[in-house]
Amino acid sequence: MSDEGSITFVPSVHFSPIHRRRTRETIREVRPDVVAVELDERRFDRLERSQTVSPAELARELPPATGAMYATFQWVQRTVVRLYGLDPTKTEMETAIETAAELDTEIALIDDSLTETFAALSRRIGLDTLPKVAMRAQTMGPEYYATQLELLTQPVSEIDRGDDVQPAIDQMRRLLPEVTEVLIDRRDRAMARRLHRLRREGNDVVAVIGAGHHNGISAHLEALADEGADLAYHESGGDVDVDGSDGFDGVAADDADEVVVPRRRSSREVTRIPIE
Repeated sequence: MSDEGSITFVPSVHFSPIHRRRTRETIREVRPDVVAVELDERRFDRLERSQTVSPAELARELPPATGAMYATFQWVQRTVVRLYGLDPTKTEMETAIETAAELDTEIALIDDSLTETFAALSRRIGLDTLPKVAMRAQTMGPEYYATQLELLTQPVSEIDRGDDVQPAIDQMRRLLPEVTEVLIDRRDRAMARRLHRLRREGNDVVAVIGAGHHNGISAHLEALADEGADLAYHESGGDVDVDGSDGFDGVAADDADEVVVPRRRSSREVTRIPIE
């Protein structure tokens, strides 16, 4: 614990053995008060029980429209992962949990629930989405497709920060802004709020997150810290406008105490998720 708290990020590529190794090494080196992972309570409980559930089985537990969307998303994700030669059954999140168990360190679950996320996605996507995507694709010139090809050939081992995948996020935002808002932006805000709460409590945190969330979460955390500093100055008699007019769409720093961060300790035996 420290007076101000700190956050050490491990931006990762899900399912990458290189990033599993980085996750384990960083947690062991920092020895944080809390390990924060990009999971919600349901996903954590499944990992803790070592319960393997197919996308179709999990989809059946969700509302029909949400379940169908989740099953499709999982199929696409696993197909892409296998194309890169990675194993979709082994993740850096499980490595983070095991390393936290090894050090008897608390685990913070900072992501929104799957039900919440895919329900929001189903509200944003309608029958008119596909025609919109087709029209957007037609307006994109050769530069767009050249960038896509460059992104596909980037070695996974070279990805260690948000900037490495930001071009892909930007391209996704141009083509699928509805999806990007829910799967990236909305979750960035939620995870930043929970990390900010942990930091305000004085915790030194290692946060294991997908590289695609790194820049967004960092920006929101910086804005929250600035709001907190402005509010403290205002309360001490300074004349500062803290009405949120800077355009930051997050939670006010003085509302951080209302944010709930689920925290657990892993009961598993350390089984050494392969990292090589």
